[in-house]
Amino acid sequence: MNAHVVVFGATGYTGRLVVESLVERGVRPVLAGRRERPLNQLACTLGGLDVRTADLAEPDSVRALVSEGDVLVTTVGPFERLGDVAADAAAAQGAHYLDSTGEVGFVRRLQKRYPAAASDDAAAPGDAPRGTMLPAFGYDYVPGILAGSLALERAGDRAETLRVGYFAPGAGPTGLSGGTMTTMLEELSKPFLVWRDHRWQKPGRIPRQHTFTVDGAKRSAVMVPGSEIVFLPDAFPKVANIEVFNGWFSAPGPVMKATLPVMAVAGSSSLARKALGKGITALTGSEGGPSASERAKSSSLAIAMVTDSRGETVSEVHVAGPNVYTLTGHLLAAGAEHVLKDRSRARGVVGPLQAFGMEGLVELCASAGLREVSPGAAR
Repeated sequence: MNAHVVVFGATGYTGRLVVESLVERGVRPVLAGRRERPLNQLACTLGGLDVRTADLAEPDSVRALVSEGDVLVTTVGPFERLGDVAADAAAAQGAHYLDSTGEVGFVRRLQKRYPAAASDDAAAPGDAPRGTMLPAFGYDYVPGILAGSLALERAGDRAETLRVGYFAPGAGPTGLSGGTMTTMLEELSKPFLVWRDHRWQKPGRIPRQHTFTVDGAKRSAVMVPGSEIVFLPDAFPKVANIEVFNGWFSAPGPVMKATLPVMAVAGSSSLARKALGKGITALTGSEGGPSASERAKSSSLAIAMVTDSRGETVSEVHVAGPNVYTLTGHLLAAGAEHVLKDRSRARGVVGPLQAFGMEGLVELCASAGLREVSPGAAR
C-alpha cells in the first residue's frame, strides 16, 4: 500500500499553506480536520483531494488518519494544550510526524516521551516510535537550526556561545496570524529555559535583549525559547551557551522592556486573554493571518552569531527566505516529502540536523526557499 501525507488542520491558515505547497511539489495530500464541508471545498479547489474527518476530542479518529509509513503533518495548536493527541496517534501507528509548533515546552515533552534512535538501531526498545518525529519544523525553528549549525561547524573548537536572532524584514503589525499571536501571548506568560554553562537554566521571567545588525542597522531582539536549545547541544557538545532572540518588533529597548511584562501579566488573565483575542481578530482579519499580497511584502531572516570565550565573534551566518508563513508551509511540505521518501536517518523525536545531516538539511531548506545569504542581502 502506498504511503500518504495527511495534513491535519488542512483548512486552517497554516494548514492550507502546507497543502498548497505539497500540491506544488506534486504530492497529493489527504486533507483532515473536524468539519467535512470546508475540507471538501478545499479539496475541490485543488483537484479533488481525499478528505478524512477527525476530532481531537476523539483520539481514535485521529489514530485512524494514518497507518505505518504515512506522514502526519499537524498545524492544530496551541500545541501544549492540544498537540499530544496527534503526536501520540502518529507514534502509535508507526507514522512519521511533523508539526508547526513554536512551543518549546511541547517539543521537550515529546522528546522525553519518544526519545531519538538511529533508523537502523536494533537495540532500541520495542515500543520506540517507528517513524521520524519532527516537531517545530517551520519558521519556528528550522532557520535558526540551519544558521546555527553552519555557524557552529565553521567556528569549530573556538565556539563558546551561540546566539540566534529571528527577523521578518518588511512585516508590519498585520503580518502575524491569529495562531502566532495567541501562542506568543501564552509563551510570554511562562518561564522558560536557556542553555548556559552546558546545562538548562532559567533566565528569569522578563527576557533580556541582544542587538543584531540587519541590513546595516542595529536591531534589538528579545530573548525567547527556541528548539535550538533542545537539539543543538547534542550535535555540538562543546558549545557552552545557546540563546534565541526574536527581533520581529522594531520598538527600541526601553519600550520593549516596558511592554513585555505587561503582556506576560495579560497572558495569565482569562479576561485579558479574551480582550486580546478580540484585538488579534481585528489585526489578522477573517483569514486568520496575512493575505497573499501582505505575505509578498515581507521576508524571513535568521542570524546566527558564534563567539569565543573572550566574547569575540568567530563566525556569523545569515539565512533568508520568503515570508515566515509561506516559509513554514514550504518547510513542512519539504520535510513531509523527505520523510515520505525515507530520507531521514533517525526515528523518534529529532531535530532537523539529526534527521537529515548537514548536507541533507541544506538541500531540504533550499528546496523550501531558505538559503544562506551575505549579511544585508535578506530582501
